[in-house]
Amino acid sequence: MLKLSLLRKFVLNGVLASTVFVWVGSAYALSIEPTQEDSLLAQVITRELERRHLASDSLFAERKPMVGQLILKAIDPSRSLLTQADILQANIDRLPDQIEQGRLSTVYQLYGLSLNRSEERLDYWLQILSDGSGSIDLTDQESLRIRDENTPWVADFSALKDLWRKQLENQAIGLLLADRTEDEVFKALIRRYKSQKNRLEQTRPDDIFAGVINAYASAYDPHTSYLPPADSETFNINMSLSLQGIGAVLQSEDEFTKVVSLIPGGPAEMDGRLKPADRILSIAQGSQSFEDVVGWRLDEVVQKIRGPKGSQVRLEVQAGDDAPHREIVLIRDRVQLEEQSAKSEIIEAGDNGEKIGIITIPTFYSDFAAKQAGDPNYRSTTRDVKRLLGEFASQDVQGVIVDLRNNGGGSLQEAYELFGLFIPRGPVVQIQSAGGRTDVRGDRDPEVSWERPMAVLVNRLSASASEIFAGAVQDYGRGLVIGSQTFGKGTVQALLPVNEGQLKLTIAKFYRISGQSTQHQGVIPDIEFPSAFDPEEIGESALDTALPWDQIRSLRYRPLDTPQARVAQLIDRHQARIASDPNFKALLKRTERALELGNETGISLHLETRIEEREANNQALLEIENMRRTALGLSTIDKISDLESETKDAEPEDDASLMESARILLDEIQINPRLAGL
Repeated sequence: MLKLSLLRKFVLNGVLASTVFVWVGSAYALSIEPTQEDSLLAQVITRELERRHLASDSLFAERKPMVGQLILKAIDPSRSLLTQADILQANIDRLPDQIEQGRLSTVYQLYGLSLNRSEERLDYWLQILSDGSGSIDLTDQESLRIRDENTPWVADFSALKDLWRKQLENQAIGLLLADRTEDEVFKALIRRYKSQKNRLEQTRPDDIFAGVINAYASAYDPHTSYLPPADSETFNINMSLSLQGIGAVLQSEDEFTKVVSLIPGGPAEMDGRLKPADRILSIAQGSQSFEDVVGWRLDEVVQKIRGPKGSQVRLEVQAGDDAPHREIVLIRDRVQLEEQSAKSEIIEAGDNGEKIGIITIPTFYSDFAAKQAGDPNYRSTTRDVKRLLGEFASQDVQGVIVDLRNNGGGSLQEAYELFGLFIPRGPVVQIQSAGGRTDVRGDRDPEVSWERPMAVLVNRLSASASEIFAGAVQDYGRGLVIGSQTFGKGTVQALLPVNEGQLKLTIAKFYRISGQSTQHQGVIPDIEFPSAFDPEEIGESALDTALPWDQIRSLRYRPLDTPQARVAQLIDRHQARIASDPNFKALLKRTERALELGNETGISLHLETRIEEREANNQALLEIENMRRTALGLSTIDKISDLESETKDAEPEDDASLMESARILLDEIQINPRLAGL
C-alpha cells in the first residue's frame, strides 16, 4: 500500500551521500569514426540489396527519401535526444546517397551525437537523484506526451532538459506504483542509470555500422537487415537451438525489451503467464537478486535470459506503463517437439449435445531428420492431424475447428500438405521470387481425410504458413475462417554471407491461389471477433516499411462451396447469441477497455492521479469479470490478480472465442444441411 507521504513534493536527496554527480554536460565524447572497411562494406551491402531484394527499383526509389527519417527513428525513437536544430544541421536528405557511396562520416557523427546526448541525459538524472540540487515533484498537474515518430522535435536544448525531467518523474512514478518505497525508488533508479551509462560507454563500432546499414535496409522492408559477426553468430545459435532459453521472441522498443511472441512448446508458452507486448523490466538467475535491464541492448537481455537446461530464470515484467509488476519464474529448456504437436479435444456446443472436434496446431512442424533417415514413424503436422481426424470420424463428430491462434508459421510444406487432407487435390499457394518467377505448391494426393464441415480459428498472431492454410480454406470455400485479422507476414527471407556477417533479405512473396497476397493485409476472417491485440502495435501493418499488399494472376481451381454466401445469416445468429453470452460479453468489454487505454496520447505526472487511474482500471476489469462470473453462477473474486492462476488452467468451455466458433459451425450445418452429409 502506498503511503500518503508520497503524495507530497517528492524530493530525493542525500540517501546515498557517498555518490555525487555534478552535471556539466557530457563528461567525454563518445565518438566512433568510420573505417575504410566500413566504407567498402556499406557499398557492397547497398549494391547487393539493389540486385537481390524482392522490392522493385521503383518501390525503393519511392522509399529512398525515407532513409534519413528511418535513421533518426533508429537512434532516437522517442525524439528525446535530438533537437530541431540538430536535424537541420545534419541535412538528412543527403544520407542515403552518402551511405551508398560509402561516405559515412556525417551519419556516424549523428549517431555519435545521440550517444553523447544519452550520456548527458543519464548524468542529468543522476545529478537530480544524487546531490539534492534538483527535485522530483509529483504534485503538480503536468503530463508527459507519449512520444513517437509523429511527435514534433523539441526546439532547443532547454526544452530537451525539461523533457528529460518529465521522463525521470514518469519512471519514478512507475516504480512507486509497483509498491516501492522512496528509498527503494531512489536506489533502483541510481542502479539503472549507472548500468545504462556503463553499457553506453561499451558501444562497439559494429553497433554503429549495423545501425546505419539496418536503417538504410529497412527502407526496403522491415525483415531485411545486416547481422554483424557477433549478431550473426547469435542468429546461428538460435536457429540450431544449441542454447537453452524460455522460448520467447523479443524486440527493443524505446528503452524496453518487449515480448513479440511465444514459441509453441517453449517454457514461457507452456507456463502461460508471459504475454505478447509484455515488457521485461529486470532479470534474476535462480535465487539471486533482480538486475534492472531497462535501457539494455537487446542482445545483452537475451544473454541474461539464456542459460543451461534446467536452470531457473526469474523475470519482472509489466504489461504497460501503469500495469502492476509481475514476477514470473521459468525453467530453461529446449522447445519440446511433443509440446508443439497438434492436439485434439471434443466439445459439446449445441443444445442437443452436438459434438465439435477441436484440433489445436501451435506450429507447422516436421521431424526432417527422422524423415530423411527413413523412419516410418516420423512426426509431422499432417501425419498427426490425419490420425486425429480418424479418431474424430469414429466418435460421431459433426464438424472440426482447426485452431491456428498464435501459430506463427513453420514448415510451408506442412501447411499445404495439411490442407490436402481436406480436399481431393489442387494448388494451395503461389511463391513469386524477385525475378518474377512463380512457383506453385499444392496437394497431389486425391485422398481426403475429412469430408465433413470445418472452420479455421485465427487471430492477430496467426502468421506465415497459418495464413497460407486459412487463405486456402477461404479460397476453396472449404470452410469458414473465424476470428480476427491475421498477422500479414507474406514474405520469404534468405541469408547471404557478407564479409564475416550475414545479410538477411527478402527474396520472395506468398500469394493465395486467388492471386491475393497474404502480405500486410493477412487473411480477413469471414466472421470477425474482437482482437485482444492492437493492430497498431502487433502485425505486419504496424511496421513502417512493410511491403504492400498486391495481387497476381489467379490460378485455375474449382471451389468446393460458397460459405461466404451464408455469412450474413450466420452473423445475425452470432450477434443474437453473444448478446446474452456472459463469456463473449466479457471478452468484448475487456477488448474495448484495452483499446480505449491504448488510444491515450499523454501520461499524467501527478502521482495521486496515476494511482486513481490505475485503481479505476483495475476496478473496471474486476467488475467485468465478476459480472461474467455472476451470470455463470460462479463465485466472485476480490481482486483482478486472482485471475492469473485460473487463466492458466482454463477449460475449453471458458474460451469464449472457441465456443462461439463451434456454435457458428453448427449454425452453418443447420443452414446448409447438405454439409452434414458430406
